Amino acid sequence: MTSGLHSHPEVPDGITPRERPPEPPAGSLAPVPAWAPLAALVSAFVVATVAYLLIAAVVEAGGGNVTAGGPPGLVISATLVQDMALIAAAFLFAGFWSRGITPASFGLRPTKLWPAVGWTLLTWGAFFVLTAIYIKAVGEPDQQELTRDLAEEESLAALVGYGLLLAFVAPLTEELFFRGFVYGVLRERIGVVGGALATGVVFGAVHVAGSPIETVGVLIILGVLLCALYQRTGSLLPCIALHSLNNAISFAVTKDIPVGGAILLVLGSATASVAVAAAVMQRSPALPAAPRTP
Repeated sequence: MTSGLHSHPEVPDGITPRERPPEPPAGSLAPVPAWAPLAALVSAFVVATVAYLLIAAVVEAGGGNVTAGGPPGLVISATLVQDMALIAAAFLFAGFWSRGITPASFGLRPTKLWPAVGWTLLTWGAFFVLTAIYIKAVGEPDQQELTRDLAEEESLAALVGYGLLLAFVAPLTEELFFRGFVYGVLRERIGVVGGALATGVVFGAVHVAGSPIETVGVLIILGVLLCALYQRTGSLLPCIALHSLNNAISFAVTKDIPVGGAILLVLGSATASVAVAAAVMQRSPALPAAPRTP
């Protein structure tokens, strides 16, 4: 039996129905709420903390000492878990609100080579200039705890692990999470400038443990500039390259690696990280080009 009422009654004369806004394309981060990146970050850190405690318990059970931060293997293993948790959290939280999430959703997209090289070098130069001005204003920061540990570390295996973590893994995971996910969501909600500033602050804040407060300011500058580089090129590849170059140079300077070895380390790590990102990109379905600053 049917009802005499229409399930979709006609609109009265003189009233124009409001058109539904178009749905965001598949893979878009536009539907993701502004608080989701922070929730994803907290979730990843919870996973990393649990992993650290479990690994530390295993180390202690084997007779190791973790009272002073633990052996390098513990720090490297826990940090790797944290980095993987960041990637998993980005995909899980983005996928909860948006359909068709792929690596391309987070900026793993192709970009023109030479313009990207030019913008990367310009961003790097701006980082040095702004950092010099900042240090002139607040003073030279003390060394980070990790930098001191690296300077004192003599084990070749530990140094290789730290080098891979800092110059290869961190640029890939941190760029995808902070620039690809955090900035990708926030620029949809609070605009390009607000999103870049907020992402830079979050990027600096997550490094506050073991870092002097002055160093956090330097990382905020780097975080904002990397957002600008991503916005200008429409791709994370230049950001990954610059992040890797910066970390590899810091590692080489800390360990006083000879010039030839330092050049190989810097170029090799940047090339490897970009090559891996590009390989993931090739397997990712193509999405519409990300917005770029004109």
